[in-house]
Amino acid sequence: MSELKGSLLGVILVLILFGTLSACLTAAFSSMTSSATSQVAEVIDQTSV
Repeated sequence: MSELKGSLLGVILVLILFGTLSACLTAAFSSMTSSATSQVAEVIDQTSV
């Protein structure tokens, strides 16, 4: 029974770890995407003038 609890705890900890990591990466990539989009729009505006 103790081995089952240990395995279950390990699986839960891994899921929490990957969930937190994916949330952080999603936030980072979305901010980088918006930054890149604004920079591209700025370059397009400068070349069209």
